Amino acid sequence: MNYAPTTPFGKDNYPKVGYVPAKVALASQNKENASASSILLLTHDTTEIEVAASGQNVAGKWLTQAVIDSSVAGTSVLTGAGTTNYDFTIGNNTVRRFIVPVATFSQSSGSVQGVNREYGLYPAVAFKTFAGTGSVLTGQF
Repeated sequence: MNYAPTTPFGKDNYPKVGYVPAKVALASQNKENASASSILLLTHDTTEIEVAASGQNVAGKWLTQAVIDSSVAGTSVLTGAGTTNYDFTIGNNTVRRFIVPVATFSQSSGSVQGVNREYGLYPAVAFKTFAGTGSVLTGQF
């Protein structure tokens, strides 16, 4: 399955290694003082996110629709000492890019829908700083 934006190529037809896809963000969010877990709903076309951590290390957790609909969604990310419920981390003053993983196998019906839903990708991600407050800036691609 090939659903994420491609690596850009130069005029010489060689890949531009280390470059992000030449694509404008579908949505962006700046979560200030992210000491509490917060949920970012992904657009129907989001296949990739770029996350910047400022002021603190950040933990992230991919969320299924079932978790979003439940009352535990807000506690799905690192919630206290000794708790390790996260999928990835981003170091302070670091920017990382992630391909949205597949949550459920989806057989495309050919209906009009965004690629995120068509391929059964995770529809949301939650973020929380490790300790204290900091900012989490996110772009969706």
